[in-house]
Formats: sequence, C-alpha cells, structure tokens
Amino acid sequence: MKKLLLVLSFLTLITLAHAAEAYLTLSYQVLDSRVAPGGETTVFLTLTNPSLKDIRNIKVYLTPGPYLTLTSNYFELSGLSSGSSQQISFNVKVSASASPQISYVKARVEYTVESLEREVNTNIPITIRAEPLLQIANVNFSSTPEPGKKVKLTFSIFNFGEGSAKDLTVRIIQSEIFGVVGASEKFVDEIRPSEFASLSFELIIQPSVEAGIYSIPISLAYKDETRSENYSATKYLDLVVSGSYEFIVTLEDQEMLVPGSKGSVEIKVVNAGNQEAKYLTLDISSEYPFAEVFPQKVYVGSLEADDYDTEKVSVRISKNASPNAYPLKVKLSYRDAYGKEYGEEHAVYVKVSSFEELPKPTLLTPFNLAILFLFIAIILYYFFKRRKR
Repeated sequence: MKKLLLVLSFLTLITLAHAAEAYLTLSYQVLDSRVAPGGETTVFLTLTNPSLKDIRNIKVYLTPGPYLTLTSNYFELSGLSSGSSQQISFNVKVSASASPQISYVKARVEYTVESLEREVNTNIPITIRAEPLLQIANVNFSSTPEPGKKVKLTFSIFNFGEGSAKDLTVRIIQSEIFGVVGASEKFVDEIRPSEFASLSFELIIQPSVEAGIYSIPISLAYKDETRSENYSATKYLDLVVSGSYEFIVTLEDQEMLVPGSKGSVEIKVVNAGNQEAKYLTLDISSEYPFAEVFPQKVYVGSLEADDYDTEKVSVRISKNASPNAYPLKVKLSYRDAYGKEYGEEHAVYVKVSSFEELPKPTLLTPFNLAILFLFIAIILYYFFKRRKR
C-alpha cells in the first residue's frame, strides 16, 4: 500500500511540474514616459511562451484606469508555440480634464495549456503629466549699456508648456563683463500654462569692457506641477555694449566778415569718446545772419575715437546784420558699430565785424615800397655819375 501511495504521489508531482512548466509571461513598453491631459500614447504588450509546452486559446482583456480610454480592450490569439512570442499594441487616450497622477491599464490574459486553464495579470502604468516649457522674451534695457554704466534689465518668462512650472529660481550668472547690483537670484512660486512672470535686475557694466556683443547667462531651475520632477536650463541674452560718444565742435579759423561780405570758416570736430563714429555727417544751418552757407551738408565718414576732422565752409553775411558773434549751428548725425543712429547739435560762434574794424588801406604796400626803392636807387645812380664828370 505504501509503495502504491509513493507511486501516485510521484505521478502527481510530475503532472504538476509539467503544468507549471507551461506558462505565459507578459512584458510591456509605453511609447511615452509622460502623457499630457488630452494626449495619447501607444502601448506595446508582448506575450512570450518560454515553456516547453504549446499555449492555446489566448484571450487578452484590457481594463482602463481613471481618465483613460482604449482604442481596443480585447484581443484573441490562437496560441503560442513553445519558445515563441507575439506582440500586440493599442492606443491609450488621456482625458483633457485629467489631473497629474499615475493611472493604470490592467491586462488580464487567459490561456490554456493542454487541458489546464491558466491566467496571468499585469498593470501597465500611464504617467499623466503636463510638462512646463519656459522661454525668455520681451528683453529690455532701461538705457544703452555702456562701460561703467548701470542699466536695468527687464524680461518676461513665458510658460509655453501644458503644465505649471513651480518653485522657479532665476539666477543671473555674473562675469567679468558685468555685475549685478543687489540680488542676483529671484524666486517665482508658479507660472501657469500660457502665463508669464516679469523680472528685473540691475546690472553694472565693467568700465574696462570694450564695445561689443556679449552674453548674459540666466539659470532657470524649477519643478513640474506635482513638484516631483526637476528641470534646469540656462538661457542666454544678448548684451550689446556701446562705447560712449563725446564730440567737441569748435571754430578753428575764420576770415574777417562784415555785413554783406562773403568768406570762409573752418570747423573742427573732435571725437573725444571711446568708440568710432560711422557715417558722420555735418548739417550746417543757414539761419540769420548767415544768408548763405555752402556746403550745408558735409559727409565726413568714419571718425575714430580720439581723432578729429576739419571742414571749411563758405558763408555770406546778411547786409542788415549788426556786428556781433553769431552761433552757426552744426548738427552731427552718425551711427555706431551696430547701426544705431545718433544725432546731436552744436554751435560755433562766428564773428561779424563792423566796417570800422576793417584794415585801413595804405600806399606803402610791398609793391609800392619796391618801386620807391628802385626810384631812389636810380636818382642816386645819376647823382653820383654827374659828380664824377
């Protein structure tokens, strides 16, 4: 009897081992690691038979979790031979009203191994997240950045993503080009989708900086709407540093002018700034008492820093002008290295003399003196010649 029981037990163990050997494994891949509300993703479910037995009558039942809908919720396969696998796919749509969470698609697979019915289950996670996407725009400086000058930098941070950005830290990374006056770091609690936050920082441009185009690095560190995902990025803003201009316009020389007369004046323009002026043009006004100025427009071209240019113009004084010093207005127009236009007005004072101040005419001109000396020489010559006789 004991031998019979041992034989039956042994046969039962063999049967159970064979049954346990024939099983189905499930694996999956979600195409997108995160799906935004209103979005959609694809799930690939792989069924594998690693056993030595064939599997028949495979039925796949899919049940969506909260905020999820499926394009298909049932699949049927005739079977899987030993060592084979087969993949099925289906789309998962997320409701537009879904809140951030992890929802699951439950997969239940029924199958038959020989005459034994079996079942395997798995839960496929769908992470519902609306990611933020931050960009900097509306960059503005309170004035033109120049060496040694303070300027206020203002910009906006827009959220072009579908989820809120929370716990945002904005930091200006200083360099040898500029420093930050006051706090270089600011905090924003939240920027919702399609909204923005405006920030401002006061910068000081280092005095030794040359005119040119530089970068302002701005570090952004923030979290998603669930505060479970961290993001960081560095954005770069253009910093256009312009040199300073300082022009000195003086009257270098002039001819004597009286009412109704015409003469020339020489104007000197000095670039005492620290950057080159391009396309420099002088516009000279012909206001009273200057009845005529020629040329009224003078093109100088480029004028380097610490350099000068002189221009001679002809003027005619009005007949009814009174003796005095009158301003001759000179407008400078020029551009910097980046094409920005500038304009400034100056004046040089031209003296109009009275007729009494004109030099008195004299007979003792150099020519007349020469004639006189020649005449005296002739007289002396004949005088001494007669005495010799």
